[in-house]
Amino acid sequence: MTTANSMKKGRLFLALLALFLSSMCTLGDLVVSPITANLYEVFAGEPEWLINFGVTGPALVGLPFGILAGLLCDRVNKKWVMVVGFAIFTVSAVFGAVDNIYLFVVLRCCATGVGWGITNTAALSILAELFTDEDEHGKYVGWYNSVMSIMGALMSAIAGILAVTAWQNAFYTYLIAVPVLVMLIVFLPNFNGNKQEKNAPAAAEESVRAAPVKPGWWKATIPLAIQVFFIAICYFVLLYMIAVYVTDAGVGDEAFIGMITSVATICTAITSALFGFFYKKMKNFIYVPTMIVLGLVFLGMGFFPSAAMTVIGVAVGGLMWPFYFCYFYVRVAELVPASKVGTATSIVAFADGLAAAGSSYLLTGLMGSLGMTSVQVWPIFGVTLIVVVAISMIWVAAMRKKTAPADAEAK
Repeated sequence: MTTANSMKKGRLFLALLALFLSSMCTLGDLVVSPITANLYEVFAGEPEWLINFGVTGPALVGLPFGILAGLLCDRVNKKWVMVVGFAIFTVSAVFGAVDNIYLFVVLRCCATGVGWGITNTAALSILAELFTDEDEHGKYVGWYNSVMSIMGALMSAIAGILAVTAWQNAFYTYLIAVPVLVMLIVFLPNFNGNKQEKNAPAAAEESVRAAPVKPGWWKATIPLAIQVFFIAICYFVLLYMIAVYVTDAGVGDEAFIGMITSVATICTAITSALFGFFYKKMKNFIYVPTMIVLGLVFLGMGFFPSAAMTVIGVAVGGLMWPFYFCYFYVRVAELVPASKVGTATSIVAFADGLAAAGSSYLLTGLMGSLGMTSVQVWPIFGVTLIVVVAISMIWVAAMRKKTAPADAEAK
C-alpha cells in the first residue's frame, strides 16, 4: 500500500493539494446555477424535459459510475482511475458551452455526471489508502470537504460575474481544471492497494497474506448506506430546496436566498476543517448530537418561520452537516478490509448521490400528497432525522450485545 508515511513531505503536500483542488468536480454544477434561467431561454422550443435533464440529470448519471469507480479502485491503480475521471470532467466542462441541446446534455452528463461519479469515489478511496490511522483519515477527509465548499463558493461567484456579458462565458470558470489535471498526473503517486511491490521483503509479504479479512463486509456497509440515504435526503432538502421554503414562508427574495446559500457554504467549510479535531474526541458518536440539532433546525423553521429563523437554520445546518458527511466516509473505511474500501466507499457515495437527486421529488411529493406548503411539511424532515438517529443508536447497541458473547468466548 502507498501510505502518507512512505512519501516525502513535499510530494505528499503537492499530491494532497491536487486531490483537494480536484474536489471542484463535485460542486461543478454551481458554475451552471447562475445561468440556469438563461438555458431555458437559449433552448426555448426544445423539449422541456430535456432541458430539465441537462440541468439536474447528471447527478443520476454519475451514480453507476461511482460504483464502477469503486470496483476499479479495488483492482487497479487508483491514480489512473482518478486521472481518467477528472480528465473526462475537464474536457466535457471546458467545451460545454454549446447551443445544441443534445450535445449540451451529453457534455453535462459527462462532466458533472460521469466525471463526478468517478472522481468523488476515487479521491476518497485514495485518502483512505494514504491515511490508515483513523484520526488522521478523519482530519484529511474534513479538509477535503472544506476545500470542496470553498471551491464551490468561488466557482459560483466567478461564473456569475463572467456570465453577465454572455451565458457561455460562465464555462470559462472550468479552465481552472486544466492545471489541476496536470497536477494530478504529476504529483499523485501510484496506488497498488494490497498488491506487493516486486522488491518487498518476504516477511512483509507474508504479513499481508496473513492479515485477516473481515467476512460479510457488505453486512456492515449496507446499513450505513441506508442511514446515509435517509439523513442526507433531509439535509439536501434544506440545501437545494430552501428557495421553495423562503417563497412559501414569504421571508425573502432571490438576493436573500443567494445570501443564505453562501452562509451555508461558508459554515460547511469551517466545520469541515475542524472535523478531525472533534472526531478524535468523539469518534463514532460525533454525528448523534449534530444530527439531532439538524432535526431541531427543521422543527424550528417549520413552526416559527421568519427571516431570522431561516438565516439561523441554514447557518446551523451548514455547520452540522460536515460532522455526518465526513463521518460516514471515514466510518466506511473502518468497517471493511482494505481490499474492499473502494467498493464500500462507492456504495455510500451512491446513497448520498441518490439522496441529492431525490430531495426535490421528496419535498414536492409530500407537498402534493398532503396538500401543504413546504413550510408545513418542513417539520417532517426534522422528525425523520431524530427517528433515524434513535434507530441507529438502538441498532448499534443491539449489534454490540450480539457480538459481546462471542468476544468473551474468544478471550
